[in-house]
Amino acid sequence: MNNPILIVACISVTVGIVCGALVVWLIYLHRQYTEVDSLVRSNHVIGRFGIVEIPFDSNSQGKIRVNVKGSLVDFLAFTAEAQEFSKGSKVLVIAMKGNKVWVASESAFDR
Repeated sequence: MNNPILIVACISVTVGIVCGALVVWLIYLHRQYTEVDSLVRSNHVIGRFGIVEIPFDSNSQGKIRVNVKGSLVDFLAFTAEAQEFSKGSKVLVIAMKGNKVWVASESAFDR
């Protein structure tokens, strides 16, 4: 092993393998302690404001978009209020069952 190129090559391969193993180990540790949960639960939605995408009133259903955990999620929307919600209106989610939400107007809570 008197050839300096061979010595440098062996050292380089060894350092590369050690660094690669270290990175894989750190990624493994990080993934073990990271909770991945894409499930949208009612406590993530109730009390949040959403924007009406498809207009609706108390006699029909519509669609709203809510920001949940950094993602925009669409829900079928219903209301018991006598007013009509137009596209772009801001609403408050007051109840949720499955992928359906019941909403109230933003002005109902400004009082």
